[in-house]
Amino acid sequence: MSGPRWVAVGKIVRTHGIRGAVVIAPYGDTLYRRQCGQWLFVQPSTSGVPRPLRLVEKRLLGAEWLVRFERMEGVDAAERLVGLEVGVPEDELAPLNDGEYYHHQLVGLRVLRKDGVALGRVVGIMETRAHDLYVVETDAGREVLLPAVTEIIREIDVSRGIMVVDPPEGLIE
Repeated sequence: MSGPRWVAVGKIVRTHGIRGAVVIAPYGDTLYRRQCGQWLFVQPSTSGVPRPLRLVEKRLLGAEWLVRFERMEGVDAAERLVGLEVGVPEDELAPLNDGEYYHHQLVGLRVLRKDGVALGRVVGIMETRAHDLYVVETDAGREVLLPAVTEIIREIDVSRGIMVVDPPEGLIE
């Protein structure tokens, strides 16, 4: 979309029933705050402008959301959405407290050890019950999971594009 940046807040993982409902696996808690009547945007699998879809039904289904969109009738229409991400304009995201970050702000950050040695880049975030895990692709091409705890993640500076970490011995090697 031109104008505000579009931010993914979940992924449509499957259909539900025959009336056009879909199940969305959320990224964070933005979907919790979206209300019926508001818009979500579906990013086409090929590049293009995100398509607006108005929420008409939304309810929690375990850790996922069951939603229906206006003018989305039948399982065939819903099946075309499976695998696509849903998002909102960045300026519609709720403000965060100091020390809190949206996933899209962290993915792509350069990861440095506290001694300045470059480790790689954050390429993803896994949510767990205990804490998030930052997926870091090392400069050597390996994938490392860093627990998002203050003992390991020492500094995040989104404006400079860096994350400074102090991993315990053996976590990286």
